Amino acid sequence: MNDIRDMREAMRDVQRAYFVAPIGNGSLDQAMSFAIAAEEARLEHVVALGQWLSSPRHPSLLTRRTWQIDRLMAWIPGVAHTVINVGWFADNYMPLFGMAAQLGAFPLGIGSGATAPVSNEDIGSVVAGVLMDPSPYAGRMLRPTGPELLSPQEVADAFGEVLGRKVRYFDVSDRMLSKTLRALGVDPFRRAQGLNYMREYRRGAFAIDAPNDVVQQVTGRPAEDLISIVRRYAASDPSARRSIPNTIRALAQMVRVAVTPPMDVPRYEAMLEMPRIAAAEDCVDAAEWNSTHALPNAFGVAHNDYPGPLLPQA
Repeated sequence: MNDIRDMREAMRDVQRAYFVAPIGNGSLDQAMSFAIAAEEARLEHVVALGQWLSSPRHPSLLTRRTWQIDRLMAWIPGVAHTVINVGWFADNYMPLFGMAAQLGAFPLGIGSGATAPVSNEDIGSVVAGVLMDPSPYAGRMLRPTGPELLSPQEVADAFGEVLGRKVRYFDVSDRMLSKTLRALGVDPFRRAQGLNYMREYRRGAFAIDAPNDVVQQVTGRPAEDLISIVRRYAASDPSARRSIPNTIRALAQMVRVAVTPPMDVPRYEAMLEMPRIAAAEDCVDAAEWNSTHALPNAFGVAHNDYPGPLLPQA
């Protein structure tokens, strides 16, 4: 995705395309290559994976770049577009399977925030539905969600029901969360962005105007509930099976977290010369973001004749 020659080759004989950049420092470069190749290939329609927090003054560089990419997709000459404006992926909870299954603990720094977690499969189905019949969604942002707004303990309860044991949610500090992400081997760029997203989660950004019926409207079937998602992951995750070796691994993971130093985010960003902005603001504090997101059925398909926000057009 970083080489325009490869992107051009990928677009050969393509009618419509889906853009999703890897989470990393090069997302804007990759989006530019995609947009150039899409225009040269005279694509009919492109679908891009956006982000619910997408905002021009957010502390997260990735989120600010996502906001830029949202607009870039609208500027591709002669090519219609749709942005899939995803909030919280249910997949984000799954690294906690070992702790939940072996120790009955669900440690995550999300306070008492709530969200309607959506499965990767439902996101993919919405993308496929738009690609198959794009005209109703041209120039639109859609936010697929799960079917139910859940508190952190209700998320832990879903794991408990699948695992057949009591699972308790433990709120953890940003320092402990940083140590945990580092101990789990999460790359530094993801860690730096993720701490911002956890803070937004705690402050209620992902709960705003959730859930909705986008999955039902686009795919013709209801969104998956969290218990069904967890059950599917548990069937293929060895750490979900309770055993003495798995318990030892879970305890060893706790020890690794305890001895792992937290990440110095400002130092990391300065080392890579990542651009920073003055007076950055979380989405929940941003008047521009709230003016579009905190609306009835914001980024839904249809509700009481409200068509949902449109992207700026080229």
